[in-house]
Amino acid sequence: MKRLIMITFVSIFCVGLSVYLLFELNAANKQIVVPNKKIPTIFIHGYRGNDRTFHGMIRRFEQKYHWGTEALTIHVSPEGKISTTGHYSTKQKNPLINIIFDNSHATLIQQSIWTKNALLFLKKKEHITKFNAVGHSMGGGAWTAYLATYEKNPDVPRVENIIFLGVPLYPEEYINGAAPAVLNNTELLHNRFAKKISKAIPKDVNVLIIGGDLKNGTKSDGVVNLSSVLYGKKLFPYQKVKTKIIRGSKATHSNLHELPSIDYTIADFLFK
Repeated sequence: MKRLIMITFVSIFCVGLSVYLLFELNAANKQIVVPNKKIPTIFIHGYRGNDRTFHGMIRRFEQKYHWGTEALTIHVSPEGKISTTGHYSTKQKNPLINIIFDNSHATLIQQSIWTKNALLFLKKKEHITKFNAVGHSMGGGAWTAYLATYEKNPDVPRVENIIFLGVPLYPEEYINGAAPAVLNNTELLHNRFAKKISKAIPKDVNVLIIGGDLKNGTKSDGVVNLSSVLYGKKLFPYQKVKTKIIRGSKATHSNLHELPSIDYTIADFLFK
């Protein structure tokens, strides 16, 4: 009798587990359909990044999810010259554009100038008037510097939405290249910097901040401290800001442009 009860219990457990796993698998593979907003999304890699930084995400958006179309890759030379591969059309579904700095360890000021050059090109050559922006690591710093300096320039397109993936936003992160500077009176300087930047950023920009916490005691994604990522909430007090923190061993700095959960978060923010 006990043996029969045990067999029955194990059978029910196995069936229940199978149903649960099947449900989870279907949820993981569930596709979402997004409309064609006809607004290009422009990606910028981080410090020492390259065309492969966002290559995987862009390919997934096009080939796996069918959310957008891989359109242009823009290379900006160390001299600021623009070259492109691919094709952009207003008929493409949610066009995806990848900006590559051939000198990927240049200063933030230099990268913001190159970003402006690329955006001037896109408005003049492709007649793009508005766009979404995505930046990983220092790429988000380049977007911030660009917005603070050039966004009100009528010769460049307007940004509607911007996404920061593991972006260090403390100003001292960019003084010495990859090595953060040590500042005195840090809190005072952070407050002053935030006040200055917040006045320069357009109020109608929607912001999504995504960071990683490995939960190993570092409060970071292994490269960027979470406090520096979330400092963005002080930089954008007048904008609509959403935050998402990925936690656990998968929340590494480079994984922030590779995880499917982040793909879906981006799609929900930009396209739905």
